[in-house]
Amino acid sequence: MRFLKLLAMFALCIPSLMAQAEWPRPKWEKVHLLTCRRDGTPVSYEIGKYRVDLVPKADPKKREFFCRASLVNGAGEKQELMQDKEVSVYQGTGEDILSDGNPSLVLEGFSGGEHCCYTYKIVSLGERASTLAPIRNRSPFFFFRGPDGQFRIMTSDGAFGNFDGLCYDCSPFPRVVLKADRSGLHDVGSQFAERYDSEIALARAKIPEDRIGEFQLADFRDARSVVLEIVFSYLYSDREDQAWQTLNEMWPTTDRERMKNLITATRAKGILSKLNQSEARNIP
Repeated sequence: MRFLKLLAMFALCIPSLMAQAEWPRPKWEKVHLLTCRRDGTPVSYEIGKYRVDLVPKADPKKREFFCRASLVNGAGEKQELMQDKEVSVYQGTGEDILSDGNPSLVLEGFSGGEHCCYTYKIVSLGERASTLAPIRNRSPFFFFRGPDGQFRIMTSDGAFGNFDGLCYDCSPFPRVVLKADRSGLHDVGSQFAERYDSEIALARAKIPEDRIGEFQLADFRDARSVVLEIVFSYLYSDREDQAWQTLNEMWPTTDRERMKNLITATRAKGILSKLNQSEARNIP
């Protein structure tokens, strides 16, 4: 059921994600390597000298189910890493996500609800395990190898759900590309400008030139999300001047200032504002 929700969300909210050959094609049915079992049975996943235990719990007072994830080292010492309504050992586990020479453990927590919320924790499994601070987003992560062979994270900025009165499924969620290393998570969208350009070309093709003139005079709802898709592609590939130029060229004149301010304010509360720049910390 959860996979179907994910698939529907990405198919409706980010249609270009599956259509673009230039971007990796996520296999959402394979991102969960191990998930808590609701029948109450603990499950484990072994990675080198470590073991991850997923232990389901029931809260009788709230009548809710939740899961705890703990890391166990070779000496049998256990440290809890995450607790959420659902917890999974996630795609990317076993790979060198942080480029530090160690296999990584990736945990995904899911709080439930129709559109919210995912929490990710990346753990480096060296002689002494260390972890980045968790990061939360309303859209899931997907790990892929960049042109340099190192791992990148593709997601979308969940802050733009229901943006400016648009329905959640038709909101133009900006694509975000991140890099993880021992100093934290970093925005690397500028390294993928050509792939963003492919999306821009597809979006521009959806609106005939004569319709742009009409849209500038009257707010045609069917054109709003397409124009925003173009603006966001420029903005999240670190081309802010071109983003605002596009807004000036394609958005209704009387509404441009309001829309620019709204985009700026929403982005300031989005995933890029949550990137943790502190070094990975050793797990006690």
